[in-house]
Amino acid sequence: MNCKPGDLAIIVEAFNACNIGIIVRVTGRHSDQSALVAPSNDTIWLVESSHLMTYDIAGRLSRKKRGPAPDSQLKPIRGLPEITFGKAANKLPIKGSDLVTKAPKQNLSEVLS
Repeated sequence: MNCKPGDLAIIVEAFNACNIGIIVRVTGRHSDQSALVAPSNDTIWLVESSHLMTYDIAGRLSRKKRGPAPDSQLKPIRGLPEITFGKAANKLPIKGSDLVTKAPKQNLSEVLS
């Protein structure tokens, strides 16, 4: 399984090619796991996007901001793990204040030369 509820993901493959590249949020499992043609072991997620996605429903194109998407056609977008500061931060080898770096002062004429 690629995604989990709450993930941001990009559509990397789609029956309607215009959906490829759309960023979606995975909200949970779709109530109808046979809503789309997909392998039997593929999870169908309910996704939502700020952009309209195109679906072929009984031969008619429909555009919606919320609908089903197979897990195999999504790639999750995950950044760096969250860093928490507080009591646990004192046990880390790097303190939060160490993450802020100061740029060395330079004379503008040095930079331009």
